[in-house]
Amino acid sequence: MFAFLPSIPGVDDVRALAERVDTARHRGVPNGCVLELDLRSAPPEATGFDPLAIFTGGKPMALRDAVAAIHRAAEDQRVAGLIARVQLAASAPAAVQELREAVAAFSAAKPSLAWAETYPGTLSYYLASAFGEVWMQPSGSVGLIGFASNATFLRDAFDKAGIEPQFVARGQYKSWANRFTENGFTAAHREAVTRMLESLQEQAWRAIADSRKLDPATLDALADRAPLLRDDAAAAGLLDRIGFRDEAYARIAEMVGVKDVSDDTDPPRLYLSRYAGAARPRLAAPKPPVPGRRPKPTLAVVPLDGMIVDGRGGPGFLPFGAPTAGGDTIGAALREAAADESVSAIVLRVNSPGGTITASESIWREVTRARKRGKPVVASMGAVAASGGYYVSMGADVIVANPATVTGSIGVITGKLVIRDLLERLGVGSDTVRTNANADAWSIDAPFTPEQQAHREAEADLFYTDFVRRVAEARNLTADAVDRVAQGRIWTGADALEHGLVDELGGFRAAVRRAKVLAGLDEDGEVRVVSYPGSSLRDMVRPRASSQPAAASLPDALAALLGRAAAGILDNVEQSLGGAAVLWAGQSRF
Repeated sequence: MFAFLPSIPGVDDVRALAERVDTARHRGVPNGCVLELDLRSAPPEATGFDPLAIFTGGKPMALRDAVAAIHRAAEDQRVAGLIARVQLAASAPAAVQELREAVAAFSAAKPSLAWAETYPGTLSYYLASAFGEVWMQPSGSVGLIGFASNATFLRDAFDKAGIEPQFVARGQYKSWANRFTENGFTAAHREAVTRMLESLQEQAWRAIADSRKLDPATLDALADRAPLLRDDAAAAGLLDRIGFRDEAYARIAEMVGVKDVSDDTDPPRLYLSRYAGAARPRLAAPKPPVPGRRPKPTLAVVPLDGMIVDGRGGPGFLPFGAPTAGGDTIGAALREAAADESVSAIVLRVNSPGGTITASESIWREVTRARKRGKPVVASMGAVAASGGYYVSMGADVIVANPATVTGSIGVITGKLVIRDLLERLGVGSDTVRTNANADAWSIDAPFTPEQQAHREAEADLFYTDFVRRVAEARNLTADAVDRVAQGRIWTGADALEHGLVDELGGFRAAVRRAKVLAGLDEDGEVRVVSYPGSSLRDMVRPRASSQPAAASLPDALAALLGRAAAGILDNVEQSLGGAAVLWAGQSRF
């Protein structure tokens, strides 16, 4: 008959129940947990819409969210350590650098461990070296091979095919069209790329040397022998242990204080993406103002990601498309942030290689107008902010760049590819009817006439002169001084600082701190960070009545009574459903 009595819970049952209660009480973050991170590539600057996300486990974390989560975890008493697999594919050096700084800050406060089956390249090991311990599987190798840049040149192939490149460039280093017009690196092109690679390597060697207590010259010698097999890498001080995944996980358990480590005594683990969602402050419904208490200050973040294009832009339709930064989209976001009285300052986060001159100029204009309205603007440069990406940044009060950011490229290029000879070889006829002499100037069926070519030359001269003049005015330099570092030449952020093109080195967090100071706020004080244009569910489904900023077109009383209350309700619904913000950016060309 005893078989029908309810069983008495055992020690394991009680422990499991206690862990569930503790996890719920701490909003999904169990006490003493170890965060996990799987890094096959650096987190993207922004996450677009991916219809396959439901099949692949969800979209990746954005770089800004990953960095913020790691910094938050370093101060979170519930988090005991961090373990990551670091096997980066091709990634932007500045993005890896920004992530590495966050990992280094965590490692200075708590145990951390990097492991990999193999470290496939320099950036993989560069990131891994920021962890407290570096592990590798026995069959792996450390690919600390330095940096290289490969380029493909099509001029000879075009000559054989009957394609004529017709481009006008201003700036001897403006090399975008060289792939079409040359059959190898020009002297200027090689000089600029060489210096960029040297700067990146100097930064990587210095960081690795500091973390691993090595000399940069030793690293340079090792790079000439790399990839290094396990024994050589360990003997050189690049690895702490040769071991497998299960051994690495047992080691991080020891590092966080677990005794007699086994599968049953492992500390609870949590993916960084889950931690970021659980640890993010919950949005509460608006509360009536408390007399004598000021609301938390607000910083607006306007993400500009992708090629700068005329018109509207938006996130990429993953996995097929890339994000674009539309002049209309970014301009509207800047106007709305500038009109919002609750916004104390604006951070323009730029990750763009350039785009159209007209869209770049339109965004630059809105940056300067926001400043005239009394809103400090800080440009935060991501992996790349070159050409048009620099153009939109130069209007800010302060420019903050990562040391490895690719920036500069202050120059102009315009032109087309002419396929007339190719068509003739293929037996394809082509003819034109036009009403005026230049109506078909941009046709690919015929080259520019001498008059049209002269117009292209004059146009390039005008655009380059305007670009240099505006940089000189923004950076408080002479036009001659700007011209010497312009000429279409790319620079790393570290070199750009030396040449006066940026004000400060650092990532998004540094830009936020600078924005708070410019707004007269406490540098270490808490602020609300709000993305413009809005990326919540209500922002995507709510139609706009006009191009007028919403903050300027709605009466403050109505916004307070209806708009903010409804916004709070929808935000809470969205958060409870696990909705993730989408950072809208844009496209363009320069």
